[in-house]
Amino acid sequence: MDAPDKPAHTQHVVLAMDHGQFYLRGGEADPSEMTLLERAMAVRPSAGDGSTVVVLSPHQNNFEMPIDIEVFGTRPQDDEAGWQQVCEERLEIGPDGILQIDSTPMSSVDCSVPPGRYLVQIAGRNFVNYGWPGSTTPGDEWRVRLWPDDGVEPRPAVRWNMPGYGVPPDTEPPQEPEPDDDRPAFIWQFASDSEPGRLIERSELDARAAERRAAEWGGDPIPQVSTYNGGQGLVRLDRDLVVDILEASENTARSIAVWCAEAATDHARLSTASWVSPALAALREGRAIPAPFDEISNIGLAFAQLNSAEQEASDEISSSASFVGQTSLSTTPGNPYDYPTSPRHMAIPALYSAQDSDPYRAAVETLHHASATYSVTAADLHARLKEEFFGH
Repeated sequence: MDAPDKPAHTQHVVLAMDHGQFYLRGGEADPSEMTLLERAMAVRPSAGDGSTVVVLSPHQNNFEMPIDIEVFGTRPQDDEAGWQQVCEERLEIGPDGILQIDSTPMSSVDCSVPPGRYLVQIAGRNFVNYGWPGSTTPGDEWRVRLWPDDGVEPRPAVRWNMPGYGVPPDTEPPQEPEPDDDRPAFIWQFASDSEPGRLIERSELDARAAERRAAEWGGDPIPQVSTYNGGQGLVRLDRDLVVDILEASENTARSIAVWCAEAATDHARLSTASWVSPALAALREGRAIPAPFDEISNIGLAFAQLNSAEQEASDEISSSASFVGQTSLSTTPGNPYDYPTSPRHMAIPALYSAQDSDPYRAAVETLHHASATYSVTAADLHARLKEEFFGH
């Protein structure tokens, strides 16, 4: 569907901008805004923390700076070529539904914006100089666009390349303060009735925790997949494969997600089912997925369809394909998928995870569901995937 060209809601305000920056706030001001300003100067022209965005203006001031505020249902059509400075950040509008824009305590203006989490694009043009513009009303104009946060990363900023000057250099980023460790140096460990308790140094407990994390991950944790469903188990089972996926291009990661969804449904003997094959075709072609695979909230409907189809089927699939366990096939040491499972029920979630907007999350989580579908033969699935995409 084409991006909208008309906003659902518009406002126009005039701000007295001074000191070379202005703020967008979706809630209460935070005492750490000076740190936010330092970050903006280090990664010009903006910085945000989710509740506040600070924007650096090329001009030191404009006491009659016009700003148009536009709210869209989805990302609007691109028109960045008509603007000299463009930046995007994330911003949450609080329950009061107020977007506050200010530069000094005396220049605050409030705009009505429905509560929610947004991507916000701030664009400016008609600049005359970096720094003092030669007037308190130099004529620059601005636009603020908001649309619901869809999880897509904000686009890189466009900075004004002033003829004969270029762009100002970034400053050094502020150092993150070291957190205060107010934990006690020793902990009393209670023991059983037959053994006395004892004091344990905090460093010993931290070392134990590090050992547990290493055991859970099979080595150093990989933060990128720490929030992925099944990511930790996959790293422990096949770290090299997960690293290969994370280092691949986004297009390759997306192709891996689709490949894993097909592998899972093939193994579960579902890929040719009349209610599953259209979803696989849509995945391959990058189209919208038909029901019941269009929304994760419909997964219950998918399982109901599966159970109904299995009940009506006259020939059940063999035990090695429908219920497998560690006694039926050879196992891989440390395989977290080595447990009795129903491939058909394990394959269904793969069709949902393959649609994730993050191609790397889609690849890893769909591989997780496919591995659960293959159960004790997950290593065979991984070997085929490596050969298909990485040549080893």
